[in-house]
Amino acid sequence: MGLFRSEEMELYRISIPKDDAWKVVEKIGEDNFAHFVDLNKNEKVFNLPYAYRIKMCDETERRIQYLLARTAELKVPCYRPKDELIQNTWVMKLAETRNKSRELLFDSIEQDIVQKEQFVMSQNKIIDDMRSAINK
Repeated sequence: MGLFRSEEMELYRISIPKDDAWKVVEKIGEDNFAHFVDLNKNEKVFNLPYAYRIKMCDETERRIQYLLARTAELKVPCYRPKDELIQNTWVMKLAETRNKSRELLFDSIEQDIVQKEQFVMSQNKIIDDMRSAINK
């Protein structure tokens, strides 16, 4: 892939299939093959093709924060691996278990987080109802 020549820069527009986008862009960036130019700088943020994904990420992060807050409130131990190598190993094992590539794990994790949040919210309601019944 000749993205530039040493004597002059050339501008290319690349279309990458969704499933390969992560790997291709990561490799291009790692090898310093390209300088990315925002061709959508005059476009409204919500019209961009990745806006929905960013919203999903924000919502998943909110759900995770909610779950972490509830575990802390209920004194349920929840630990994050301190070592980055352990984190990467965990991600690789999760990808293997779910039979997905690392780059496609987000949708699967997001579905799990939604289910866990719904479960915790239903348990919260039960606890609140029990507290209310005790107070009566």
